[in-house]
Amino acid sequence: MRKTAFVVLLTIILATTAGADFSGRNGYGRIGFRAAYPISLGQPFDWDALEEGDYHGVIAGCLEGGYGFNDYLELTIAVNFELADWKYQPEIGDEVGWDFGSGSAVLGLTGYFIEGDIRPYGRLDLGVSFHYSDDEQDQPGYTRSTAFGMGAGVGCQFVIGEVFYLEPYVHWRAHLSGSYEVEFDETGYEPREEDYASAPMSLHTGLGFGFLF
Repeated sequence: MRKTAFVVLLTIILATTAGADFSGRNGYGRIGFRAAYPISLGQPFDWDALEEGDYHGVIAGCLEGGYGFNDYLELTIAVNFELADWKYQPEIGDEVGWDFGSGSAVLGLTGYFIEGDIRPYGRLDLGVSFHYSDDEQDQPGYTRSTAFGMGAGVGCQFVIGEVFYLEPYVHWRAHLSGSYEVEFDETGYEPREEDYASAPMSLHTGLGFGFLF
C-alpha cells in the first residue's frame, strides 16, 4: 500500500512540474530501465507441497529501447527478467524451497495517447520466453521451458527537459507454454516432459527511467 501511494504521489508531482512540450522530431531513440514489484505471480505447478508456501525475494527488471516514429507510435525492444524463491514449511519442520526464474526478449509496439511531456501509453509485445525452476536442496533435477512470451501494459512517461523521463507503469507477462522439460545434472535419470498446471505469468507495477535522443 505504501509503495502504491508513493507511485501515485510521484505521478502527481511530475504532472505538475513538467516543462516544455516534447516533440518526437519525426523520429527519436529511447533507452530505459525498469524495476518492478509483483502484484501477482502465477503458480504453474500443481505440487501439493508448494501450496503451503509463497514467493519471496522477487527481483524483476527490464532493459529496453525504442525507436519513435513520431509522438504517438514507437517500435519497442525489451529484455525482461524476474527471479524468485518459493518457500514452504513442511510438517517435518525443515524449510524447503525452490528457485524460480523467467526471462524474455520481445519486440512490440507502444502507442502514446497524447503528445507533450505527459505521455500515457499502452503496449503490446511478443517474443521468446524462458522459464525454469530448481530445488534449493541440491536435488539433481530442474525444470526448463522455452516458448513464445506475450506482454501487455500501460503506463505514463513524464519527460523532463526533452531528454530524461520517469515512468510509472503496470505490466502483465505470460510464458505461452503448456509443458516443461524435467532435466537432471546427474547420470542415471531419464529426462521427461510434464504439463504446467497453468501457464507461468506475472503482473508487476514499477517505475522506469531513461533517456530520449
